[in-house]
Amino acid sequence: MLDNLKLDIQGGARNLVKRPGFTFVAVLSLALGIGANTAIFTIINAVFLHPLPVEEPSRLAEMFTRDTLTIDANANFQLTGTSLPNYEDYRDQNRVFSGLATVTFPIPLNWGGQAEPQQLNASLVSGNFFDVLGVRPYRGRTFTAVGDKKLGGNPEAVLSYSLWARRFGSNDKFIGQTITLNGTPYTVVGVAPQGFKGIVSLGRPDLLWIPITMRDYVLTGQLKALENNRRFRWLSIVGRLKPQVDVAQAQAAMKTIAAGLEKEYPRDNKGRTIELFPLNQSALGINQRRRFSLAGGVLMGVVGLVLLIACVNLANLLLAQAAKREKELSIRAAMGAGRFRLVRQLLTESTLLSLLGGLAGLVVAYGGRNVLWSFRPPFLLDGSIDLSFDAHVLGFTLLISLFTGLVFGIIPAIKASGTDINEILKTGGRGGTLGWTHNRLRGLLVISEIALALVALVGSGLFVRSMQKAQQFNPGFESQNLFQLLFDLGALRYDADHGQQFFRDVIERAKSVPGVVSASVSSNGVFGGGFAGTIFREGEQTDPNNRGTLVNFDDVTPGHFETMRIRLLSGRDFTDYDRENTTPVVIINEAMARMVWPGQEPVGKRFSIVTEPRLLQVVGVVGTTVIGQIGEDPQPIAYLPMRQQYSPFAALVVRTNGNPEPLLGAVRKQAEQIDKNLAFTNGQTVQQILGQGLWAARMGAALLGLFGALALTLASIGIYGVLAYSVTQRTSEIGLRMALGAQPRQVLRLVLQQGMLLALIGVTVGILVALPVARMTAGLLYGVSATDPLTYAAITLLLMGVALVACYLPARRATRVDPIIALRWE
Repeated sequence: MLDNLKLDIQGGARNLVKRPGFTFVAVLSLALGIGANTAIFTIINAVFLHPLPVEEPSRLAEMFTRDTLTIDANANFQLTGTSLPNYEDYRDQNRVFSGLATVTFPIPLNWGGQAEPQQLNASLVSGNFFDVLGVRPYRGRTFTAVGDKKLGGNPEAVLSYSLWARRFGSNDKFIGQTITLNGTPYTVVGVAPQGFKGIVSLGRPDLLWIPITMRDYVLTGQLKALENNRRFRWLSIVGRLKPQVDVAQAQAAMKTIAAGLEKEYPRDNKGRTIELFPLNQSALGINQRRRFSLAGGVLMGVVGLVLLIACVNLANLLLAQAAKREKELSIRAAMGAGRFRLVRQLLTESTLLSLLGGLAGLVVAYGGRNVLWSFRPPFLLDGSIDLSFDAHVLGFTLLISLFTGLVFGIIPAIKASGTDINEILKTGGRGGTLGWTHNRLRGLLVISEIALALVALVGSGLFVRSMQKAQQFNPGFESQNLFQLLFDLGALRYDADHGQQFFRDVIERAKSVPGVVSASVSSNGVFGGGFAGTIFREGEQTDPNNRGTLVNFDDVTPGHFETMRIRLLSGRDFTDYDRENTTPVVIINEAMARMVWPGQEPVGKRFSIVTEPRLLQVVGVVGTTVIGQIGEDPQPIAYLPMRQQYSPFAALVVRTNGNPEPLLGAVRKQAEQIDKNLAFTNGQTVQQILGQGLWAARMGAALLGLFGALALTLASIGIYGVLAYSVTQRTSEIGLRMALGAQPRQVLRLVLQQGMLLALIGVTVGILVALPVARMTAGLLYGVSATDPLTYAAITLLLMGVALVACYLPARRATRVDPIIALRWE
C-alpha cells in the first residue's frame, strides 16, 4: 500500500512538472484562496480561540447584573457590572467560588514628576485579583487579599509587561521604586506576565493595577460620590469555580443570593438578578460578542466562497486536462488498472497541487495579516493580540489544503476514470467530436461559480453601501470645525470652587486664540457616553413598583449647545444665573422627552435622580444627538448646568471658523498656562473621532470589497476558461457550420448565447441563495437593508457585464476558425 502511494506521489509530481503552465495557474489560484482564508483565520484565532493567559481559564466565570424592571433604551448593554456593596455580599455569602475578585474599567490618572504632564491608565482591583486568575508575576510580586482590610492602607502598583517595557525600559531596578499618580505615591511591587491585560481580550496592553482600597485617592467627581451606592454598577466580577462545580450550578447558587439581596434591599436591587458566563466567552465583551462573532463569520464565509470559486476553476481545469489524458488513462485501464486505482492517482495529483497551494498560501497570509492589522481599531496598539502562525493556524491551513484538493479533484477524477476504453482507442484519443450537450458537468460548475461569486459580491456591496451610509450619517450636531481636549481636575485635587474658576478661565483662554469661534466645557465631551442614572418623574419616587427610567447625564457650561450647534427646540438655554443657590434646572433631549413624557410638553416638568432627593426642573428641550457610537438607537440624555453639578473630569470643546487642526496646539498651550501640572489629553478633531468610530465599517467594506473583487476575477477567468475550452473542443463543428454557410456573427451569437445562458442561470441561483444569507448579517449593516434592491441590481449588472466580456473573447476567436484547417485537423 505504501509502495503504491509512493509511486502515485512520484507520478503525480512528474505530471505537475511536465505541465508548468497549468501547475503555476493552479497553485496561484489556490494560494490566493487558501491565503485569504488563513489570514482571516489568524485574526479569528487570536480573538476567539486564544485563551486568556490565566491558569485553567475553563474554571473561571464572569458575573453580570441584569436589570429586568428599569426602562433602558440602550439594548446593547443589558448585562452590566455590579455595585461595590453587592460585590462584597456575593463574595462573603457564596459557597461555589474558591475566590471572587473584582476589577474596574481603566481610569486615567495623572502621572506626576514628568517633564510634561502625562496620564497612565489604571484599573482598581481586589487584593485577590491575581490569585483568583492564577497569574504569577513576571517580576516582583502581586497584591494580597489581606490588603483589602484597610481602606487606603496599601499604596502599591503592579505594572503590565507592555507598560513596563514601553515607559520604563524593562528596567528591573524600577521594582520597589515609587510613581506618583493623582498626587499620591505608589510603590511598584511587580510586573505582570507578558500578554496579560486583565479579563479582556482586546483591551489596551499598557496599563497598571492598583488595590481597590485606594479608591478614594483615585476616583473623582460622580465616580467618587457613587462608589458605595448599591445601585451604581461599576465593578466587573470574576470568580474561580470550586472543584466539581460548573457554571450552571454556580449561577443557580448566585441567583439565590441575588434574590436574597433583592428582598433585603428592595429599593436598590428590585428586579436585578445575575448571570454567569465562562470568562473565555465574556472576555471579548459580553454585550458585543454576538456582533464580533457575526462579523468573523461573515469574513470567513466570504473568503470561503473565494476558495470554493477557486476550487470550481481548478475542477474545470482538471476536466480539461483529463480530456487531454483520455488516451493515457484508457491505456492504463486496458493494462489492468482498476477504476479505484485511477481515481487514487488523480486525487494524489490534486492533493499535491493543493499542498503546494497551501504552502504558497502561507506566504500570502503572512503579508495579508499585516494588511488586516492595519485596519485595527485605534485602541489596539502593536502587540495587543498575538497574530503568530501557531499550531491552530498551521493545522487549519493543512486541513483546508487537503479538503480543497479533495473538493476540486474528486469530480474530474471520477469523470476521467469512467471513460469508455473502446471508444477512446477507436477515435485515437481525439476529443473534437464532443459538443456542448456532452459537457453538462462543466456547465454546472460554471453556474455554481457564478452563483458563489454573486453571493460574495452581494455581501461586499451591502457592506460598502453600509459604510457610505455611516459616513453620511447626521450626529445631530455640526461635526465640522470642532475639536476637544480632555482633562481631569480631580487628579490635582481641585475643589468645586477652584474647578469652576478653572472652567471659566480655560474657556476665555480658548476664545482668545485667533480663529476660535466659541468654546465650552462638557463632562462627557463628544461621543464620550457618560454616566447613566435612574430618574423618576415627580411623585413617582415613592412608588415601590416603579423602577424608573435609565438616562444619561452630561454636565455642561452655558453656551455648550451653541458651540456644538445642537438645536434648541423649546424652552431656554443655560445662563450664568443657573448657580448653586438657584432652582435646580435641566435641559433634556428630544429622545428623553418622548420616552419620559410621551405626547406632553416637557418644559416645566420635574424629575428626581434616584441618588438625590432634589427635584430638577426641565427648562429646555434640544435635538437628539449621538452620544456614544455611530448607529446607536436614540439615547435619552439630561444636560445639567456645570455650576449646579460639578464634574472634575471634563472636555474642553472648541469650535473654529475653519480647519481646527492647526489651532489645536495653540489652544492647548493657552490652557496649559493656567496649570502646568495638568495633563490635557486626547486632543482630536471630531472628524478624527468619527473616523475612528467607523473603523469596523471601513474594515468590513475594504476587506469584503477586496475579497469580492477576487471572487469576481476568479469567476470571470472560470467562464473564459470553460468557453475557450468549449470552442477548442468544437473547432470541427464550428468549421463545418462555416463551411455550410454560417456567418461569423451567427457563430459569435451561438457562443455568446451558450455562455450568457449559463451566466443568467448562475445569477438567478445566486440571488436565491444571497437573500436568506444576507438577512443573517442585517445586524452588522447601518442604514441599508439586507435586501437592498440597488445593491442586488448593481451586482447583477456587474456580474453579467463581466460574464459578457469573458464570453466575447472566446466567441470572437471562434469566428476566426478556418473551415479548411478545422476539417483537416479532424
